[in-house]
Amino acid sequence: MTDQTPGRDQSPAVAALAVRVDGLRRRVETLATKLDELTSTQQEHATVLDGMAELRRQVEQILTILGNDDEPAPAQWFWLTMTGQQRDERFSELSDWVDTVLRTQYPGYLDGQIRPCWPNHPEALWELAWLYQLWTRAYLTPRPAAKDAADWHDRWSRGVIRRLSQTMRNCEETCQRQPGRQAPADPLRRERQ
Repeated sequence: MTDQTPGRDQSPAVAALAVRVDGLRRRVETLATKLDELTSTQQEHATVLDGMAELRRQVEQILTILGNDDEPAPAQWFWLTMTGQQRDERFSELSDWVDTVLRTQYPGYLDGQIRPCWPNHPEALWELAWLYQLWTRAYLTPRPAAKDAADWHDRWSRGVIRRLSQTMRNCEETCQRQPGRQAPADPLRRERQ
């Protein structure tokens, strides 16, 4: 009689096959673990890609908003490089704003600070042009920010008015730059009087 356990074949071929199956089982378990890790990594990447897609959408929205800015760029307000026609158009726009907005809506701020001769002072043209641009951004953009309006009132307008007040403090009836007097054709290209 043999000592073989019923149902077990002790032949060397079967033993080798059992070792091989056990090795394959361990490899399958290892591959299953790696597959689980890859699946998890893939899900993390999908989440990151979704976040990137949302970020891209937001950046495109911002670029669209910035691209819809119909206001002239600061370079278009550079008096020294404007043609005569551009200068006339910009001056007319600026003058309208000074008269209809600045003088009308902020009379307490100006109270004799910006004199009627301002168009003949190069400093006033430069300062009021950028103040106008900032006012436009604070009030006329599709999505105005309250901070921009606060900065305009608290920082920018006060500084411009203070500086122009200093520049024009001696401008009385005798100012050579008063309206109606013979002023140079282009106040930006002459020596200060």
